Amino acid sequence: MGESANVQSLFRSQERLEDLRQTGLMDSPAEEAFDRLTRLACHCLHTPMGMVNFLAEERLFCKSCLGLPEPWLRQRAMPLSHSVCQHTVVQGAPLLVEDTRQHPLLRECLALETLGAIAYAGAPLIGSGGHALGTLCVLDTVPRRWTDREASILKDLAACVMAQVELRAARELETLLQKEREGVKSRDEFLSIAAHELRTPLTPLKLQLETLRRSVVAAGLDDPRVMRHLERSTAQVQRLIQLVDRLLDVSRIATGRLGLLLEDMDLSALATEVTDRFQEEAEAAGCQLEAHTPGQVRGVWDRLRLEQVLSSLLSNAIKYGAGHPIDVSVEEKQGVARLFVQDQGIGLVPADASRIFERFERAVSPKRYGGMGLGLYVARQIVEAHGGTIVVRSQPGKGSTFIVVLPVGAQASG
Repeated sequence: MGESANVQSLFRSQERLEDLRQTGLMDSPAEEAFDRLTRLACHCLHTPMGMVNFLAEERLFCKSCLGLPEPWLRQRAMPLSHSVCQHTVVQGAPLLVEDTRQHPLLRECLALETLGAIAYAGAPLIGSGGHALGTLCVLDTVPRRWTDREASILKDLAACVMAQVELRAARELETLLQKEREGVKSRDEFLSIAAHELRTPLTPLKLQLETLRRSVVAAGLDDPRVMRHLERSTAQVQRLIQLVDRLLDVSRIATGRLGLLLEDMDLSALATEVTDRFQEEAEAAGCQLEAHTPGQVRGVWDRLRLEQVLSSLLSNAIKYGAGHPIDVSVEEKQGVARLFVQDQGIGLVPADASRIFERFERAVSPKRYGGMGLGLYVARQIVEAHGGTIVVRSQPGKGSTFIVVLPVGAQASG
């Protein structure tokens, strides 16, 4: 009774069953790679029957079989209670039986009687998790004393079977990865096409709204409500243009076409200029926005792209730090420029500190805070294209500090 309970416990082990499931072999079609190893086992050990078996919780599945009569050859499965191989799996070592009719555990085995098998030799198939998942076994129709050399051959061939299992799994994984890569490529191509198609009508729409605004003013029809609607419409169109531009940047990054126009420039002057531009937006959010620059910090960078980085960081700081001060500062030490954007907003948990720089990743609910999760991804790509880095230091409820580190010299990639 105790042994039976141990057997049931082994075959119901969730870890072993999960390892077996991950092979993807249960109930799979016959494959020549496994049949070849079965034939080799029968040839080397001079037996008429051989099998590669995998054992689940209540049944045995024969992945490969040679010399079995019907209906076993067609069904390729049997209840676990009929299986000799369960004992090989239980002991986790080769099981060699000269005459199953004399063996206390095997003489009542119905499968052996049906197959006409007398001698049995099986080696366990040990998975990467250390669990016996099945067996490679050979059967003979006459009593037989197995030699140590034959046992060694069977163990080596069992290792070859498991090598084939791992190779099969690797091929399937590569197929899945290839499909994933193709899916990502298709998505990037769609983003690129969609962004270009969207960008085309937005620019003239913005110009038409601006022309309409000037016409309304010139005609003396500048009703406050009309002007407010025009201003809101213009702002929404501009927001759409910015979103589309980010999609275009993502497609350029994906295809390696994010080019840089390098020039000698002053990072301090850029920080002051962009900060001044965001003053109105910061005031509307209840934020006191200040820039602290020690003087010129010159380097060879792409001015428009760094402006894009700082704009993205300031937009985030205002969004997530509404009602709190925001500080922008620049410094240079030992040939390296650093740009800091510090807020005192909601902050981040440690797990989100690196994730937020990935494409379409968000650290907060999109229902509460809008956006597509592209701004920081694009910012990181721009900074890294300059040979620099961008990191964030943050604590929940205590705000975040984004730090952009840039080499002063021209070290841009691409």
